[in-house]
Amino acid sequence: MRELFTELWRGKDVYRILMNTECRRFFLRGLTVDVGSGKNLASYHRFFQCTSETEIKCLDLALGNIDLETDALPYTDNSIDTILVMNLLEHIYNFKQVISESHRTIKSDGQVIGVVPFLVAYHPDPHDYWRYSEETLKNIFTAAGFSSIEIKPFGRGVGIAAYSQIEIILPKIIKMILLPLVFGFDAGVGRLCKRSSVRHYPLGYFFVAKK
Repeated sequence: MRELFTELWRGKDVYRILMNTECRRFFLRGLTVDVGSGKNLASYHRFFQCTSETEIKCLDLALGNIDLETDALPYTDNSIDTILVMNLLEHIYNFKQVISESHRTIKSDGQVIGVVPFLVAYHPDPHDYWRYSEETLKNIFTAAGFSSIEIKPFGRGVGIAAYSQIEIILPKIIKMILLPLVFGFDAGVGRLCKRSSVRHYPLGYFFVAKK
């Protein structure tokens, strides 16, 4: 709970807080390419587990080094250990380009780790095209040639799903008071109603795809 207050004070919304917490499950190994990273290192980089051999490279239109709608990734076949695709695919109309290029460039034992939003507000950057369900993600990555695909929803339940739609208008101090209460609400309702779970009200989905 202390970390929840810390991240709230830093100005993170509930989607980002829960997403970042989930990032702790993952190890970034070897050459790691963050596709669509933006201009600066993102908050999720603080939460991934890394080794002394982890080397993170960033690719983004904002950095002037790639157009993800059309360009091939500037790496040879089977050369990348880990590719990050974090909150990117909803902003790419030609998402198949990114996924097929990820399949081409990761090593045979490599991994593509990513996340997409689901129950979140419209957020153009510069565009906002898609919302992907679990079934859609499985079909997309299977069609691109990936043989191992793990997908996991994140969120809490109906309370957090509703809270996430209004938190933008709430002062920080109100969030500090209200959010722990909403967490408790979801825990209680989840025991009474199975359809109030994160599976039915996901804020987003994490995916890990391997060749």
